[in-house]
Amino acid sequence: MVLSIVNEAALPVWILWVFGSSLISLLVGLFYRLVSSPDEKTKRIVVFGSKASGKTTLWNQLMDKKVVTEYRTTNQEKIESFNVFANNRYVRVFATKDIGGGDMFVRYYNELISENGTFVYFLVDLTRLHETKQEIRSRLQVISKCIKDKKLLNCGFKIIATHFDEYDKNNHYLLEKTKKAKAEVISVLTDKKIINCSLKIDLDHIMVANLLNKYYIDIIKKEIAQE
Repeated sequence: MVLSIVNEAALPVWILWVFGSSLISLLVGLFYRLVSSPDEKTKRIVVFGSKASGKTTLWNQLMDKKVVTEYRTTNQEKIESFNVFANNRYVRVFATKDIGGGDMFVRYYNELISENGTFVYFLVDLTRLHETKQEIRSRLQVISKCIKDKKLLNCGFKIIATHFDEYDKNNHYLLEKTKKAKAEVISVLTDKKIINCSLKIDLDHIMVANLLNKYYIDIIKKEIAQE
């Protein structure tokens, strides 16, 4: 995806005069539009989310490390640079941090979203979606503010709704179950406008996953490797 930025100075004066603030708002919206998958301009990947949403599990799966199924609270751990192999190619993921899901760790968002080309995976627990919706919405505001205030370019964002295996256990039709889960995420998070948040919460920016299932991990790896 190529981000095209229009230079206001190059526009005819009469256009600026007629459209005024509406045109400027449109340009700002285009400027901060976030891609829904890592692309050739992505330089860094970060993983945020609620408590017990699977952040450490995702990092371990991407690094092909042993996954501990017993829940352990993460405070702050360094993620060394590593390679993701998919689509017959290696993609380097630069060093970052795996941070906890408690409110005290939100202050690290500003530190980790610090350069052009940052892609954010935000994990939410499908089984606790209604319980944590206000927390999620406020954190999306923080992510949006970090990107906008720093005027970062070529950034991206996707919500990964985890614990999909625990969601709607009586529904055995994968496609139907997936559509229902995505629709619920959109409905819960957009039932009212998230103030000062430019993140687009739509089907393109949401995926569902069971992070203990190789099928979903391979999808994320292929996405990172830019299939």
